[in-house]
Amino acid sequence: MILLFSFRYSPLLCLSICFLAGASHGATVSEEDVLGDIPVVNIASRFEQPVSRAPASVTIIDRAVLDASGAQTWADIFRLVPGFQSYAVNGNRYGVSYHGFGQEFPNGLEVMVDGRSAYEPVFSTTIWSTLGLNFEDIDRIEIVRGSSTPSQGSNALLGAVNIVTRTPLQDSGTALSYTSGSRSTRNGTLRHNDQLGGMFYRLSLGYQHNNGFPGVADEGAMDDGRELYQMNFLGTLTPTLYDGLDISVGFVDNTEGLGDADHPDEYLASNYRSNHQMVTWVHTMANGGEVQLRAYHNGLRLESNENMGLISQQLGVSPWAVKEIVGTPDQVFRTGLGHVVSERFDAELEQRFPPWHGLQSVWGVGARWEAVESEHLFGHDETIREEAFRLFSHNEWVLDEGWVLNFGLMVEDTYIGTLTSPRVALSYEFLTNHSLRVGLGRSNRAPSIAEANLDQAFKIEGMAYNAVIRSEEGLGEERVDYAEVAYIGRFPDMNIDMDIRVFREEGRDGIDAYLESVVLPIPLFDDEIKVMSNTSEWETKGAELQVTYKPLPGALLRMHYTYLDLESDYLKRSEPVEVHDDFNLARPRHSGGLLLAYQLTPRLDVSVTNYYQSKVEWRNGSPTDAFSRIDAQLSFNFLLGGTPAKVQAVAHNLGGDYSEFSQNNVFETRFYIKVEIGLH
Repeated sequence: MILLFSFRYSPLLCLSICFLAGASHGATVSEEDVLGDIPVVNIASRFEQPVSRAPASVTIIDRAVLDASGAQTWADIFRLVPGFQSYAVNGNRYGVSYHGFGQEFPNGLEVMVDGRSAYEPVFSTTIWSTLGLNFEDIDRIEIVRGSSTPSQGSNALLGAVNIVTRTPLQDSGTALSYTSGSRSTRNGTLRHNDQLGGMFYRLSLGYQHNNGFPGVADEGAMDDGRELYQMNFLGTLTPTLYDGLDISVGFVDNTEGLGDADHPDEYLASNYRSNHQMVTWVHTMANGGEVQLRAYHNGLRLESNENMGLISQQLGVSPWAVKEIVGTPDQVFRTGLGHVVSERFDAELEQRFPPWHGLQSVWGVGARWEAVESEHLFGHDETIREEAFRLFSHNEWVLDEGWVLNFGLMVEDTYIGTLTSPRVALSYEFLTNHSLRVGLGRSNRAPSIAEANLDQAFKIEGMAYNAVIRSEEGLGEERVDYAEVAYIGRFPDMNIDMDIRVFREEGRDGIDAYLESVVLPIPLFDDEIKVMSNTSEWETKGAELQVTYKPLPGALLRMHYTYLDLESDYLKRSEPVEVHDDFNLARPRHSGGLLLAYQLTPRLDVSVTNYYQSKVEWRNGSPTDAFSRIDAQLSFNFLLGGTPAKVQAVAHNLGGDYSEFSQNNVFETRFYIKVEIGLH
């Protein structure tokens, strides 16, 4: 506990203690036993390269770290990554962003599952409940900390995530798991791995239920619970020695409360039905090169509406007076998003060339078609369609005497014009296992199909009584210019990996919203509307530290710390005179995490995680105080009648209550028990 207490106030002091501990234990453990191979990733440049040669800082969350963290939600997972803002918008909807500003629907982070983008164009973000993944299906998560537009395109303006699932060949037989705990949590999964003819496959089924955040005093319960069913199928074929084919199909049916935590009485049960289908073909050429063709489809259907009764009942007037007040006869009216549809089709061809005289290269082309439909969001019930095309190339050139040059470029043909996003990085290994990297780049992000077409208002008989938001005509691209210096070090004698990054990011023409007064057809409100426009700018200077330390076999320490200094400006109101404001406090200045895990016996594992965040004023949330949260888990592996089994006890927030994103999102101490049984 002394170590955890110290971390809250001084991450460097905590790290010093760890180093001292390593001096007495690390000398007897070999690098091969403790660290294994140097991590290799392909998310940064689309070809495999050691993290020390990647053109950007990369964090990897592997299976062991995921288990040790005791994570129950996606927000829990990304608390382990430096620079990430990870929070619960409500009981079951999560905001996850890298260097974000606390938005309810954060954009700028590309999230992929096995290379398939999970970005939802109708919400301009990732809806995490639509991924259709059980945590047990995950092999590792690769994360680019920093703009990755040159590799993944517009949606990766601030960062990129690729969730790599376990292949059907990694497991066998059937496995069951069940989790029960706080908030009436009841989660169950079934995974079956088998072979059908020449196809190896994995079938995963999942169920989730919980009651969301506890109620608010004097306002009753928060109706932000969840009831979710999901299915995911992954099949792998190898028809020839040189060809591989992966087929993925998934479906999610999720009902959860949709609303604003600052207004608990307005939560509305909404049903999401999402699906995906993906085919990936990989052909390995005789010269060592590779050709890959990937095509996928994502679909989302949302139903969200509630009968609010008669207008007269809501206004507290007699039925005959409604005509005089709102100009329409008394009638039933509904609230909610109504019927929302989102579709995406994407195809991409990629060619990787065999290494040649220290040069490694990849290039590719892709096309994307998107369509959205929502009368409530866009003011009409017509389908809005958009097409985009992309061309990209990435190159790594290993020079003499430890120098490595990376250059990547993405060119996107969008409805607002052609966007060009380059990135260049130069790395130098000045000592064995110790490298410095200097990187420069520019990233452009086109407005999503939804951002460019918003015209949201609540209406009665086609006439607005409450205007919400609309898009300004001619909405253009956002731009981020960035520069960084990074140190990547490995200390085999002490079993330590370290990544230190210092950076500067400059955002221009950011898509933001200013207030404008409007006169409505039904004058129930003296109303004003938000107008989406390219009217914000910001500059971030900061530093990130990431350390992995393994002092003993079976022991792990992971630590990260982030410092962010933000200067910003945006147009708050356009008339009668322009009023500007800033969002300098919309990100925590200090944040960090510490994970301590130890294998007490071959069957018993224990871990403790500490996460700290300084005070913050979320843009779409509310001001929240600084907090330090401690989680713990204890796992016991055993045989049950010859069948492998595991019991895991998890505790979250072993301390006082704190608020997350909104003052009404009160995170109390929570406990969970998880049981896993493998059937072979």
